[in-house]
Amino acid sequence: MKTEPGERSRSARETPTHRPGTGLWRSLNRAAASISLPRGVQLRPGGGALAVDDFRRFWYGSIVSNVGSWMQMVAQGWLILQLTDSAFYLGLVGLVRAVPALTITLIGGVLADRLDRRRLLLFTQTTAGLLALILGVLDLTGIVTVWQILLLAFLSAVVMAVDNPTRQAFVPDLVGKENIASAVGLNSAAWNAAAVIGPSLAGVLVATISTAGAFFLNGLSYVAVVYAVWRIAPRPPQPRSRQSILQNLSDGLSFIAKDRRIWGLVVVLAVPTFLAGPYSQFMPIFAQDVLHRGAGGYGLLMGVTGVGSLVGALLVGKVGRSKHNGLVLLILTVSFAAVLVLFAMSRWFIPSLAFLLVIGATQTLFMAIGNTLLQLNVPEQMRGRVMSVYSLIPMGVMPLGSMILGSIGATIGTPITVAAGAAIVLVFAILSFRLFEAVRRMP
Repeated sequence: MKTEPGERSRSARETPTHRPGTGLWRSLNRAAASISLPRGVQLRPGGGALAVDDFRRFWYGSIVSNVGSWMQMVAQGWLILQLTDSAFYLGLVGLVRAVPALTITLIGGVLADRLDRRRLLLFTQTTAGLLALILGVLDLTGIVTVWQILLLAFLSAVVMAVDNPTRQAFVPDLVGKENIASAVGLNSAAWNAAAVIGPSLAGVLVATISTAGAFFLNGLSYVAVVYAVWRIAPRPPQPRSRQSILQNLSDGLSFIAKDRRIWGLVVVLAVPTFLAGPYSQFMPIFAQDVLHRGAGGYGLLMGVTGVGSLVGALLVGKVGRSKHNGLVLLILTVSFAAVLVLFAMSRWFIPSLAFLLVIGATQTLFMAIGNTLLQLNVPEQMRGRVMSVYSLIPMGVMPLGSMILGSIGATIGTPITVAAGAAIVLVFAILSFRLFEAVRRMP
């Protein structure tokens, strides 16, 4: 729910978070009165999404939780490889995660538009933490099997199928539409900063203690984001929809299909994610069999990818100020695919690290710019449903691609499979300049 500028300005004067006598604070009050923010939002000096108290706490909590998530991702892949020594099972994890993502995420978007997003996030984050702790117990006691890992991965994906579109739609509730680009960049930075820390910590834990330690720390890390969400004041209840969930879903898909920019963005983001995005799932294979490195090398490969992704996330705000974001999106996709071909064909560790640095940066940039363009071009009442389709791309499309590429890789080899997928994306991205003119012309 929005407030009138005058009402928000009065609230800012009555509940200052800095001494009201300063000229800086008076300037901030005037700036706050000129934009439309959700009820209860407090601004602090510094500008952008981090100037909003609720978002700042949520962002800090997300960094902690994301570190745990990256640790589990790395440790889980290594544990599966040790149990099975098979690229097929690494890909199968992608399949079991893709099933609920493909079947439930769209419903999750409808729920995000119908229900209280804060309560949904409290439920999903708490449940995800409990599932991570269960995996830690199974691993620590030595009774873990690959099928237990697959089951827990499936249940986690069910939870995330509701969590991700809710989280995406929740951000504008905290920061207002004016700060969406800033918030998207910061969220990408939080995830990718964690990608630098998490894999490195996981590599140390796996090499010196066990994979169970990573699972336990991941479970505990959810406490930070649960606390941050709990601190956010509940929003006034929204009018309940009189339509059924299926009718809400149909309306959302119809909206996407009628807008050439929106469905074009979805396709441009989905194809590279399906054919090239799964490269990270096969990093254990590259570390162990291609580059001949152990757990430490695996963690370093993932960590360098995270550094590149962090650099990309930090550039989102600057790149996003371009008046040709659609064109920039397509150029970044071409760059991502071309460098991924080089990585897949590399047999030397140092050049591979350099390639991953660029891959991480370009992949993060094109996904973040696509996210921002979607958020800025959808109405509030459709945001959860549209962002659920966006969430399908990393949650459903990429795991499905992991399964398919994993099966092919088990037959003809992982490096050539990744290279072929990236080459197809390269051709697609070049053709997209003509095929998706509505996207290319987006400001």
